[in-house]
Amino acid sequence: MIDFRYHLVSIIAVFFALAAGIVLGAGPLGDTVDDTLAEQTSSLRDENRELREQLEATEADTAYQQAFLEEVTPRLVTGQLDGENVGIIALPGADEDTVAAVRETLQTAGATADLTVRVEPTWTDPDSEPVLDELATELVASGTELPADGDGYARGAAVLAAALMAAPAEAGAETIDTATVTAFEESDLITLEQDASVAPSLAVLVAGNVSGDDAEDRLNRLATLVTGIDAAEAGTVVAGPAQTAEDGLLRTIRDNGDIAELVSTVDSVDLPSGRAAVVFALSEQAEGGSGQYGVVGETDGALPPVPEEPGASVTDEATEGSSS
Repeated sequence: MIDFRYHLVSIIAVFFALAAGIVLGAGPLGDTVDDTLAEQTSSLRDENRELREQLEATEADTAYQQAFLEEVTPRLVTGQLDGENVGIIALPGADEDTVAAVRETLQTAGATADLTVRVEPTWTDPDSEPVLDELATELVASGTELPADGDGYARGAAVLAAALMAAPAEAGAETIDTATVTAFEESDLITLEQDASVAPSLAVLVAGNVSGDDAEDRLNRLATLVTGIDAAEAGTVVAGPAQTAEDGLLRTIRDNGDIAELVSTVDSVDLPSGRAAVVFALSEQAEGGSGQYGVVGETDGALPPVPEEPGASVTDEATEGSSS
């Protein structure tokens, strides 16, 4: 049995240790610790100042580049889409300001860009598949072929695309199928934000961020919609911010060779440079070409080849060069 004297000795030892620590801390060891802490604090303060200066310099460079591009972009794209009619389709998550900026850039390029449709998030809901299938069966117009092996998303996309878009050969003559568009709108699948009297033959689909546990399924359903728009013989460009090329719709399209072979994509559409790339991608689509453009992942470059003269194709320029 441990007696009282053992406890007393233990307590005395603890107090001696505390006293020694206090004496040493207040003496030579304390000076060393204080000096070390002072040096570390000074070093961290200097590093913080350097990082802050670097950040300020980077922000200044970015602001300059943005201002420069905003000034140059209108001159770069003016006339590149003269005579073209382009529809704008805002996909779930698309930023309203970005959609407006895309429209402004298209108009600066000479395009008619009246039609604006927003696809609601409900389009990609699991419960929407039978609704879309029923709408497609009821509203399919003569001459429109429904995918025989497609689901409701594919069939609905085909009918909506036929209602909105016109084939290039019929550009200027076809009109929007208002009844069909209204039926999709009343089913809370789309919103017609801006109508048009003439159906466009080119389309820009502005993508946004899609999140959630079922994001991959929703992105695949949106890719089906993109395929439906393109199948209506419409030149199609899908554009979104950089993140959509990392883990969003642009990545889904680029990873699918069959879609990427027909549909063009442009990342960084929230920047003036990205919107300029959209213009040239549309011009390339109008000539039957396609490509993947931007700064994220493996692309075909920042943008398609830029014609030296507005409205002139790269093929035309190459022909002129070889004949001279």
